[in-house]
Parts: sequence; structure tokens; C-alpha cells
Amino acid sequence: MSVTVIPQVRADVERNRATILGAAIILLGQHPQSSMQQVADAAGLNRATLYRHFRNRDDLLAALQAKALADSAALAETIPTDGPALPALLEYLEAAITVGERYRFISMAPRTEPSLFGAEGRALRPVAAAVRRGQAQGEFDPHLDPGFVAGLVVMLVIEVVGVVERGSLSFEDARAQAMRTFGNVLRARRG
Repeated sequence: MSVTVIPQVRADVERNRATILGAAIILLGQHPQSSMQQVADAAGLNRATLYRHFRNRDDLLAALQAKALADSAALAETIPTDGPALPALLEYLEAAITVGERYRFISMAPRTEPSLFGAEGRALRPVAAAVRRGQAQGEFDPHLDPGFVAGLVVMLVIEVVGVVERGSLSFEDARAQAMRTFGNVLRARRG
């Protein structure tokens, strides 16, 4: 009997963790100061179950940051490795803004954890590769540093979230501004 119980227990644990993270993404996106009890309620679980997965709010936020980075890395892996780079990068930026909006409560948090910078850098490697490809094909300014341009994507996503949170622009207007800015930076002076 224990042979069939263990896989079921593991499946329940994974399902509960995914439920908590999904509920936390939605709840904290709407109400960033929500309590752990409110997260448990939103997940439809009791607080004890929540605390079995995450000892405190910091653990939950760390798991959400890791999930946001994993989602971003998976998105970056979808950038085509051939063909024109500009449309591919603009499509990527548009999707990255959507991910940033989903995780806006994290996007607005201070960026001070060193391990996150390493993970972010690894997640942006496909972006830098696409920039190098665009430079080699003559699409982009050859003087731009590909790593810097990849980091610019992160900053544009954060700025979109920020101007929307401040009420300066609608989400669609902020997205359009980011797309235009990014395209203009890449196509800047080539000589």
C-alpha cells in the first residue's frame, strides 16, 4: 500500500504548492500587502498547509521570484535563433511585459538579491544572442553591448509596471512606449 500512497502524497504536495503560487500571484498582484492568511484563503487551503510549504512571507516571495525568473527564462528560450532579429526581439519584449505585469508585485520590489542577478543574467542569454545576431545581420547598432541591451528589456518591463502603478499611463500605452523605445534603441546609429 505504501507504494501507491507515496506518489499520491507527492502529487498532492506539488498540486498544493502550485495552487498556493498561483493564488499568490493573483492576490499579491492586486493587493501586494496581503497576509499569509489571505494567501491561504485565496488558495482554498488552510494556513497550516501554506506554512508547510513556506515558513514565512519571505520564503513565499522567494519562491515567487524564482517562478518569475523561470517563466522569463522559458520565454527567452522561445526567441528564434535565425531570421530577422528585430521582430523576434519585439515579440519577446511584448511577451516579457505581460510576464512582468503578472508579477508586478515582484517587479516593484527592490532588486538586491545577488543570486537573482545571476539567474536573471542566465535567463537573458538568448536575448543577448539575438542582439548579436541582429548586429551581425546589420539590423542593429554594432556599438551596443548585447548584455546591456538584454538588461534594457528588464528595465523596460519594470518601467511599464511602474508607470501603470503610478497611474501615469494605461498598460497598453506603456507597452507601446516600451516597444517603440526598444525598437528605436536597436536601430540607432549604425556607423
